[in-house]
Amino acid sequence: MLRRVRVVRRYLGILLAVALFTACGVGGETTEGATGETAEPETETTTDGGEDDSLADFFGYGDEDPEAAQARYREEEADRQELIRTCMAEEGFDYTPMTPPEESFEVWSPENEEERVRTQGFGITTWYGNEDQFDEGVEWEDPNQEMIDAMSETERTAYYEALWGSEEEQMEGATTEVDPETGEEYQVTEGWGAGCEGEASEAVYGDQAAVDELWQDLSPEMDAMYERIQADPRIVEFEETWSACVAGAGFEYESREDMYNEIFEDFQARFDEIVGPNGGYVDPFEGWTEEEIQAFFDEKTQDEIDAFFEEAQSVTDENIDQEALAALQQEEIDLAVADWECGQGFDDLYQEVTADYESEFIAEHRDLLEQIREAQGG
Repeated sequence: MLRRVRVVRRYLGILLAVALFTACGVGGETTEGATGETAEPETETTTDGGEDDSLADFFGYGDEDPEAAQARYREEEADRQELIRTCMAEEGFDYTPMTPPEESFEVWSPENEEERVRTQGFGITTWYGNEDQFDEGVEWEDPNQEMIDAMSETERTAYYEALWGSEEEQMEGATTEVDPETGEEYQVTEGWGAGCEGEASEAVYGDQAAVDELWQDLSPEMDAMYERIQADPRIVEFEETWSACVAGAGFEYESREDMYNEIFEDFQARFDEIVGPNGGYVDPFEGWTEEEIQAFFDEKTQDEIDAFFEEAQSVTDENIDQEALAALQQEEIDLAVADWECGQGFDDLYQEVTADYESEFIAEHRDLLEQIREAQGG
């Protein structure tokens, strides 16, 4: 059985988050704080970072609106799929490029944020019992599946090894890490993986392993920069105003950063106390042999299978304190709403302050950042 391994891409999330704020068109000359009053910067950092005001600008995402981002994602995926087709043909296999569903290219927009917050909170506990609401409904259809199903086991193994790489290739350079909460061991590797998938992804998105290594060299400076951003008087002032505002709604946090550092562990722990570990999931096949499980799926219709799982879940639900669960979910929503209402203007302000520091960061580390940009394909 070939295994897919978890891929680590350090700092890529930071860049995407920065690009996201910019792409959503936030910004302005003044910023309204949590009380609705205009917050004037107490200090202003002036830097000479050249034409790049932010890392998003430097990496080419600064002026990209959501529609342009969606178009770029579609074009990149189309290019990647065509490269996979060519590579698989060289390996002796037919491959029909996949066409991802349109929803998979959707870019987050702030327009529906209030509705999401008021119905889903932070999404830590509120998904339970509302799975349909959280289900994006994005279903990928592989046009190669019928062909794969018709293959012999030997042919199928060879096909997947060409597509994903052999297990040895997938595990090359992988390290074992341990989940601190569960103690579970898992494999972590850097880069895009192996096989035609990995080769095509690297061709489109660049040498991710090299990018990871370069970002690692910059990580101390990046950490220090974001600490300075959090300590900037403009951010500190906003955080103080935000803290007083959420206190009025009954929540005590000194800053949004403190809140985000605490809430996930806190709500998850209380959620687990109510529904049990694993999100309330109980394996209905516990005690069954693999042969019995396989026979079950071979012999039952899809409706019978669905009914079996629904019955197992209903038994689990009967043992849950629904009032306690509802109270916890409402608390999460109330906090999320207070954070959203009190945090109006924060994204604009954070982008403004971040650009000041990132401009200086780019000027100081331009050579290394240009290597990263080149490794990402320019």
